[in-house]
Amino acid sequence: MRTLLSVISAFLITVSTANALTYTVKKGDSLGKIAKKFHVTVTSLKRINHLKSNIIYPGQKLKIPSKNKKISQSYIVYKVKRGDSLKKLAKRFKTTISEIKRINHLKSNTIYVGQKLKIPYSYSHKKNFSHKSQVRYSSNGLMKVPVYKYYRVRKGDSILKIAKKFRVSPRMIIRLNHLRKPYIIRPGQKLKILVGYRDVIKLNRPIEFHFPLDGRVDPTIREKGYPGIFIIGKEGEKVKAAETGVVKFAGKEDHFLKAYGKTVIIQHPKGYRTVYSNLDQIFVKPKQVVKRGEVIGTAGTSGDWGKPGVYFEISKVYKNKVYPINPLEVLK
Repeated sequence: MRTLLSVISAFLITVSTANALTYTVKKGDSLGKIAKKFHVTVTSLKRINHLKSNIIYPGQKLKIPSKNKKISQSYIVYKVKRGDSLKKLAKRFKTTISEIKRINHLKSNTIYVGQKLKIPYSYSHKKNFSHKSQVRYSSNGLMKVPVYKYYRVRKGDSILKIAKKFRVSPRMIIRLNHLRKPYIIRPGQKLKILVGYRDVIKLNRPIEFHFPLDGRVDPTIREKGYPGIFIIGKEGEKVKAAETGVVKFAGKEDHFLKAYGKTVIIQHPKGYRTVYSNLDQIFVKPKQVVKRGEVIGTAGTSGDWGKPGVYFEISKVYKNKVYPINPLEVLK
């Protein structure tokens, strides 16, 4: 039987890219202009991006401080253009007129060119954003690790064409690949492209998984072909994180996870992931850092198991493939 993680791996990728604000610098931008745009200070921008000076360049990606949570987590800022109306904006960003009016404290449907409106991004499609960067959230305790793609140069390619293709700056490609003037590239040449960052958490100790619930293991679950185990417990009993990690999913999803009921999925260092299903209550949220032994929910009967307890899986993701691990071989 396929592991639950392999069934929803694509779903998790979608979930993990939502939420913290990053901004791609445009021509004419300055730290002062960006700080004013997002209602933050130049000092906070320099600190969060580890900048030693005020120099920035087009295509550079900057993290926006989340001091103002309404801006970083709830909406994007949109500048009204000629021909815009609340009805058109609501349709474009998949929200409602009443929601836009509420968040902007508007008493009528009248808007004007140049007016800045807050648009709830939880309803928006990223292709509708007024800038090319994506909105994503980074919790405390996480580290940003660069994500690279490798591109094989084709006939007719140039640094500028490749930069536009990947929506990055030509300077980044030049610097990352140690290219020298006149920046000649040849068909077949392999270029390294920085396409973004991912959140990871690192431990200063070996990984060690502990039982998420004290109880008897039902031997029939693995006999039926499930890669995980079912630990029988009492309704409402506390379920704990088996190891320190970042919550990737928390809730109930009626397409991929319907049979599993309320579920929490945690990403651990070195590609490990754990699944906790059949929960009654959930106490954590996506992107939250949890420590080993921290309570993440309570045991219930929300899935197809028909008994109180928790269904638990451990898997290791390597090169986008999911490899299930028998929890009984590693749990302590």
